[in-house]
Amino acid sequence: MQWGQIKTLFILCFLILDIFLLHHFITYSTTNYEPTDNVPMEDNVRNNVNGLSNVPEESPTEEAMLSAERKEFTETEESEIANLPNQGSIIIDHHLIISEFDKPLAINVEEDTEALAENIWNFDQYQYFGKNEAANTYIFFQVIDRPIYFNSSGTLLIQVNEEGEVTHYVQTILEKTDDQTEPEEINSPMNALTGLYISDGFIHSGDEITAEVQLGYHNLLPLANGAQLLAPTWQFEVNDESHYYVNAIEGHSTSSDSETFIREMKTQIMDYFAEDSTAEIEITDKEWEEEDIELLLAQLLEIKVETNGVE
Repeated sequence: MQWGQIKTLFILCFLILDIFLLHHFITYSTTNYEPTDNVPMEDNVRNNVNGLSNVPEESPTEEAMLSAERKEFTETEESEIANLPNQGSIIIDHHLIISEFDKPLAINVEEDTEALAENIWNFDQYQYFGKNEAANTYIFFQVIDRPIYFNSSGTLLIQVNEEGEVTHYVQTILEKTDDQTEPEEINSPMNALTGLYISDGFIHSGDEITAEVQLGYHNLLPLANGAQLLAPTWQFEVNDESHYYVNAIEGHSTSSDSETFIREMKTQIMDYFAEDSTAEIEITDKEWEEEDIELLLAQLLEIKVETNGVE
């Protein structure tokens, strides 16, 4: 057989092979590949995210928005606050309490939380969230049916000294309004987690859900005063450090961290004491002088900056 005939035979063989592969590809693409929505994405999450035992399989299917407003203390309530033991307080605009203990309390906040009840007004309305080490501050979120996450109008911040003794606290509180909404259909926690992993990119392959996923309330744009409409929200703790919040109705998400929250709270407090402030400030300890208040504000929610040994 001549070389030209051999080349022609090879070309015909490869041409037939190409036609076969093209036919196979077209057939597979049009008949065997059927894109689906949630199943493959959820499988992707299950294969790449750890700690899924903390994501409840059964959860509420409906939940209402929470309509709340900043509580303003009555004269009777302010009298109760002023009479709390072993402390002097500042009450700002009848809604924010700043208190300093005359003698630090030797209480382990994490292990003996209830020991604080007799020293803090309406303490039973708050749930422990965690500690920010940089500010030596324990964070509690108010609970109205469910916890309300990172809301400056419904929080309790308890500050301790280097010995772990309680020295100060900051407290605000919300109350329900009469104008409540009807329940709406909400996403499942697994659906919310899928959004965090697939769409938002907050969670990555190998990350771990390190606490039980909870349903609470969150406002993506917390208001400084007035009424608030708080959305049912899934909270995810990831790798023991990051917290993500997914609106259970609309699906959009955000992240929050305790240090930013504490800084914002301190900025808000300092603004009340600015020269141009019109805030109404009541001091329950009549013996406090201006320098006492200035020292209190300087020490309050002070965040230590890590320098890694460099001054």
